[in-house]
Amino acid sequence: MFDSTVMTRAGRACLTSAARLLPRFRTRRGEESGRGPGALLRDTRGVAAVEFALLATPLFLLLIGIVEVSLMYFTSSVRSAAETAVARQIRTGQIQETGDPVATFQSNLCDALFNVIDCSEVIFNVQTFDSFGDVSMTIEVDEDGEVVNTGFNPGGAAEITVVRTIYRWDFITPLISGMMPSGLGGHMLVSTVAFQNEPY
Repeated sequence: MFDSTVMTRAGRACLTSAARLLPRFRTRRGEESGRGPGALLRDTRGVAAVEFALLATPLFLLLIGIVEVSLMYFTSSVRSAAETAVARQIRTGQIQETGDPVATFQSNLCDALFNVIDCSEVIFNVQTFDSFGDVSMTIEVDEDGEVVNTGFNPGGAAEITVVRTIYRWDFITPLISGMMPSGLGGHMLVSTVAFQNEPY
């Protein structure tokens, strides 16, 4: 059997230790709880982190969207400049006088794009009309949204020629695609140049 004296001494030692730790525990508990539930509501520690977490996602999406829209307009500008440069070669008859006008047109257009976009994805349509009043080049697409009215007819000397290039832009930023205007074939960057060929 256990000695009662030993048990009594051990019990007193435990009670003494507990009595010494109890005030410390109450003090820490009071500091953490702020001496009441109202103090927890008034505690503003970590507010900045919570606010940043709430605003970071839409802020980053907005920044990425701005960068992508800027890139889209830059691409459109480069493509339009390339189209104007190649149209000038049609106007002066340089392309018509080559052995393969279509291949020359495509090659010169790709060179003018400076690899900013994939040249194979640029759709072009070159047509000739009797007068500027007769110019009509609507964009027609099939059920898959692909442009179907394409062709290459640069015309001869002093003829009215229209050059059109189309590039489809696919947005990667969420929600931006729904906010930007789109046509029958999606978000298409279109530019058109109409001119009269020189009497070369």
